[in-house]
Amino acid sequence: MKKLKTFFLFGMVGLLGLMINSVYAIENEEDVTLKTVVVTGTRIQQRIEKVPANVTVIDEEDIKNSNAKTVVDLLRSEEGIVVRDLLGHGKTAQVDLRGFGETGPYNTLVLVDGRRVNEIDLSGVDWTQIPLEQIERIEIVRGTGTVLYGDNAVGGVINIITKIPTGKLTVRGGALAGSYSRHKEQASISGGHKNLAASLFASYDSTDGYRDNGEFRAKDIGGKIVFDPTELLSLNLSGSYHSDDYSLPGPLTEEEVNVDRRATNEPFNEAETRDKYLKLESNLDLGHFGNILADFSVRDRNSELKDVSVFGTFLQDIETETWAITPRYVWNGEIANHENTLIVGVDFYWSDQDVKSFFGTPPIPSGLANVEKNSSGLYFSNEFSLLKNLIFSFGARRELVEYDLINRPLTGFPLPPPPLSDTVSERQNAFSAGLTFLYGGKSSFFVRANRSFRFPLTDELVEFDQLTGQPRVNSDLKPQKGRHYEAGLRHFFAPDLVGSVTLFRAEMKDEIFLDPTPAPFFGTNVNHPETLHQGVEIGAKSEIFGKITLFGNYTYEKGAFEKEPFKDNDIPAVPNHKANLGIRIHDVFPGLIFSADYKYVGSSFLISDQANEFEKLDDYATIDARLSYAWKRLNAFVGVNNLTNEKYSQYGVIGGTPKGRNFYPAPERNWLAGLDITF
Repeated sequence: MKKLKTFFLFGMVGLLGLMINSVYAIENEEDVTLKTVVVTGTRIQQRIEKVPANVTVIDEEDIKNSNAKTVVDLLRSEEGIVVRDLLGHGKTAQVDLRGFGETGPYNTLVLVDGRRVNEIDLSGVDWTQIPLEQIERIEIVRGTGTVLYGDNAVGGVINIITKIPTGKLTVRGGALAGSYSRHKEQASISGGHKNLAASLFASYDSTDGYRDNGEFRAKDIGGKIVFDPTELLSLNLSGSYHSDDYSLPGPLTEEEVNVDRRATNEPFNEAETRDKYLKLESNLDLGHFGNILADFSVRDRNSELKDVSVFGTFLQDIETETWAITPRYVWNGEIANHENTLIVGVDFYWSDQDVKSFFGTPPIPSGLANVEKNSSGLYFSNEFSLLKNLIFSFGARRELVEYDLINRPLTGFPLPPPPLSDTVSERQNAFSAGLTFLYGGKSSFFVRANRSFRFPLTDELVEFDQLTGQPRVNSDLKPQKGRHYEAGLRHFFAPDLVGSVTLFRAEMKDEIFLDPTPAPFFGTNVNHPETLHQGVEIGAKSEIFGKITLFGNYTYEKGAFEKEPFKDNDIPAVPNHKANLGIRIHDVFPGLIFSADYKYVGSSFLISDQANEFEKLDDYATIDARLSYAWKRLNAFVGVNNLTNEKYSQYGVIGGTPKGRNFYPAPERNWLAGLDITF
């Protein structure tokens, strides 16, 4: 651990030296490329080089030229992100930003057009709710965003931004087919007149899946209306409806994988989802007095689960309704002839969840639960230009959360256990402070320090007695807190050659994770006194002759327990090494684009192996390739994923009787081809 601390300190010094050399080398260089604007790092439009964080953007061109089948496939190539897709179609995928392992999905905040989509329970994020065709770009902000966004934003923030309709009438339709009986059809239309524009889309996606009992069927329909009634006021109304039905093949032991990696031990397990939302955004321009922005949204989500085992059939129905109001005030001006940007806002969230459970053969009602989670967060963030090219940013947040927990078991032996009815209140503070130095046009260097927090999820807060099954509040569980330190450089060696390096260190207190030792039934969620997450992210991108794009990145990260009972052990599911390399060759022949991507993920301990007792999950490497051709209004492509036919698993967990390694095998070589037309 001392070696890692030394490495971190020397890296900080090295970054500073590199920055100074770079300033002297290109201080008079003119900026000849367009500046990238992002919104996630500050909750308003901001030049990417001004954001004191490692920020990348997956734009529409990147999406179009990738071989991705799902949103999570797009994220695999990004530094600092590990994707674990249990089923192969993205539905229950885990996205881990900066090495939190099993709890990565709960320490990464995911937004769709600025609307948070993390669930209040352990179900995580549904990555299939937004079709790829409707995404304009994805902004990734690494490092805690707790001050601006509150709960969940510990490792970073991922914001999926959908397409905005314009005045031009555009009609698009397309279809694709692929391995495992995959097919997808989609259509969209958008257009407008004067100060009004609208869009509508619909799609159907179907696959039998790589494994037995791996089917997935999804339907989506949605749209947007953009209306500017005056020059001072703009409104944006969006909404969608998503439904899916999918099967759950479950894990396989090591021996079962060796016999048939596509098999299942759970041929009757299945689930379905119905998810709809409506969101209204408004922006009132007050001229020199600033802007008032406000978002109002409502989301209703219903999920049903069927689990069949030798003990009988278990059914669960979960209905969650979430309301949100997030107004904020933005002022851009000058203080003593120095540029200043102030953001002050408040976030209100109200979530109400009803859970109905049935168990037995035939199933009979076994439990009813209701959970309400209400939170309010007041925050401010300020950017002050100490010099024209030196920006000091600082901010703070105060957030309060209250849980109302009701759980009424209906069955038990000899009698149902007493019901749970309790209220839990928590409050936490966060802060941020950073310096950003701009030089050479688009190059920048930043340092920052932050304090983060994460409140327990509702499933983490309620535990069950190992013998009686009686529900009770896990009164020992505390909110998770962290102190984060970062330094990063984003340097343009030339207009078409950029490199970046970021060092990060997160010292966590009371990190929440599942302790499996009270098995055989439930385990319990506990706070580990101290954990450490640190590492380095390196990336580069270059364009050659305007026809060849090369890019790559490497991530080293170390997650470790700092105190007993697992002192000096690695945090499970955190690979030390991850690397990506890619090439795009375009327009050598008009309209023809070739893409190839190499992805490597290192070995890691399996989930629930905090003691580091079992053999690690193997490392793996895959190559994906794609060839596309555009002619007039037509665009066609064919692609192959896992070209080398690597046999691997992205997800492994310790469990079973006897206790051992269990895996969710990933797909072998598979293909995809499609055609779309735009009018």
